[in-house]
Amino acid sequence: MDIYSEHGNGDRKATVTLIQRHWSPDFNLWEVATYVQGKPIQRMNYKSQAEAERMAENFVNGDNGNDKVLLNE
Repeated sequence: MDIYSEHGNGDRKATVTLIQRHWSPDFNLWEVATYVQGKPIQRMNYKSQAEAERMAENFVNGDNGNDKVLLNE
C-alpha cells in the first residue's frame, strides 16, 4: 500500500491509500485514514477515488463550512 494523497489542516490529517487486489481490479478499495494530533481516529474504505478524496477533504476542512466533525467537538 502506497499513500496516494495526503490532506492536512492544523492538527487534522487524512491520507488516501489505494488497496489493490491483484486477483481483480474490481475489488480494489480506497482507504481513508484520519488523524488528530498525530493519533489515528478512524479508517474507512470506499469503492471510488473521488468519494475517498471528498471524505478526506471533508474531515480535514470541516463538512459544509462547519469545522466540528468529531463528536467531542
